[in-house]
Amino acid sequence: MGSVVMVAAGLVAVTGGVTRFASARSPVAPATRYLCAAVIAAGLSAALSAPTVLAAAARVEPSPNFTRLVVNGIGMVAAWCLHSLLTHLVTGDPARARRAVRIQAMILVSTIAAMAALFLSADLTYRPDFLNAFADRPPVYGYLVLFSGYVGWSMARFVHLMGRYVHLTDRRWLQVGMRTMRAGAAFGVGWALHKLVATTAVFLTGSPYPGSDTLAWALPAACVALVAVGVCVPVCAPALRRATLWCRRHVQYRRLRHLWTTLEPVIAEIRHTTVRGSIHERLSARVVGILDALLVLTPYRSDGAPRRRSGAADPGVEAALIVDALRRWRDGAAPSRGAVPGPAPTVDDLDGEIAWLARVARSLRRGRAAAPDTDRTVSGEDRQ
Repeated sequence: MGSVVMVAAGLVAVTGGVTRFASARSPVAPATRYLCAAVIAAGLSAALSAPTVLAAAARVEPSPNFTRLVVNGIGMVAAWCLHSLLTHLVTGDPARARRAVRIQAMILVSTIAAMAALFLSADLTYRPDFLNAFADRPPVYGYLVLFSGYVGWSMARFVHLMGRYVHLTDRRWLQVGMRTMRAGAAFGVGWALHKLVATTAVFLTGSPYPGSDTLAWALPAACVALVAVGVCVPVCAPALRRATLWCRRHVQYRRLRHLWTTLEPVIAEIRHTTVRGSIHERLSARVVGILDALLVLTPYRSDGAPRRRSGAADPGVEAALIVDALRRWRDGAAPSRGAVPGPAPTVDDLDGEIAWLARVARSLRRGRAAAPDTDRTVSGEDRQ
């Protein structure tokens, strides 16, 4: 289970990083480059550190557990990229930011070199439970402390500074993405603390604390997945929202088809052109056409005025009144005295109008139109 989750989270991260980089406008800003590189590196680290992947790599690696050293190095590169990203965000002078990034790169290389020296100096064999088996050895303990400390410090900086900068933009989806990445980095901090505590527990007592094995894969998987999703949100969420709205408009357009067909004889007399364009334009035209037709039928209604979007109005009664008014209009009956069509409707709340008209259309389609009660006193609310 842990391997599947970690590989899946890694693939999500790599896909998200590549997608974000491919969608970036040229020239790509340094912060964007570091962000995409961090997500891709974190995804590779998560996928390659899955137990099944490590077991498969153990057959071809030059020395026992060498793949683990490479995986941890990639994870540190991801943390360095996040730190470099923040450096470019908080530093106004690009030259100064580049100098700071170079200093951080020297710290990264020095830390990885020290870790490699400690790792290779220990006499190790391949074990899938690396921490539990070898953390009681001083070289391995020092190696794990350096690794966890570097990653935890970088992630903590990211959480702190991202919390400050999330309020500097008014772009909704960018804020959502930044908050999601911040939550992922918080899981990264939690993983680093877990690693330090578990390593110290094994070094001092010879055994980890209960539940450490589960946290070892759950925390990094959550970190990588959330950061990857956060990177994709500003790019993918607006497109997904547009696609969802497009599908919703098509559904609404079809729901009004029966009411439109019923009123088509009236609409044909007041509208002589066919509206073409986007689904939003066609849906708006359909709603306005229906409302125009209802106003034309107003003098032929037994209650005097169409009811619109009223919580007290019954769509079945409204459907019956429409059918009755349409019949009288077709038969050439005289309009009710004193009843005249109102002004052309304006649709300020398209979804609200559609919801009410769809209920009326459903009553018409299912044949549930109730017979109009001409003796019923229509309240002012029903005449809206």
